[in-house]
Amino acid sequence: MDTPTLIWIIIAVIVVAIIIVVAVMLSRRSSAKRLEAQHKKAEGLREDARRTEMAAREREAQAAQARADSATAAAEAEQAKARAAQAGIEAERAAATIDDHASDAAKLREEQAEKLRKADEVDPAVTTAGNARTTDRTGTDREVTDRDVTDRDHDGTDRRIVRDNPDAVTYDRDTRDVDGDGRRDDRPTSV
Repeated sequence: MDTPTLIWIIIAVIVVAIIIVVAVMLSRRSSAKRLEAQHKKAEGLREDARRTEMAAREREAQAAQARADSATAAAEAEQAKARAAQAGIEAERAAATIDDHASDAAKLREEQAEKLRKADEVDPAVTTAGNARTTDRTGTDREVTDRDVTDRDHDGTDRRIVRDNPDAVTYDRDTRDVDGDGRRDDRPTSV
């Protein structure tokens, strides 16, 4: 073989080797890019999986909170039922004692009326039927005349007005309930 052929063979081998090296390098580079792309894709999938896991945990927490709220509401409802039952029992107890209290109150009112009647009989300053008397603030006891007082009001309530004595106090037993507490008003009234 001659030298020029040999040179061409060597050059051809070198060119083929360079082409093979370039092809290998390009395939490795594309392989590396592919691996890097696959790695990025895997990282993205992992991130999605983490987000999905967080969403699942949030939903589980919400479900647990809803269960707890439901249990709390049920417990509160049971407590309300228990309180209502207790209130019903208390109402029954109170209802059972109403008659006793009413009869006791009636007895006490009768006693009070009897004591007031006796006090009216004993006290000369208290107006009795047909014998009207008044006591002024200085303690002077005097007979009330027709000129001193006006008649009873249209509803029968004694509305006496002592005219000539501005310091006079009349002692009438008023059977009206002026305080709204269910008792007679037995206080002296200024005129």
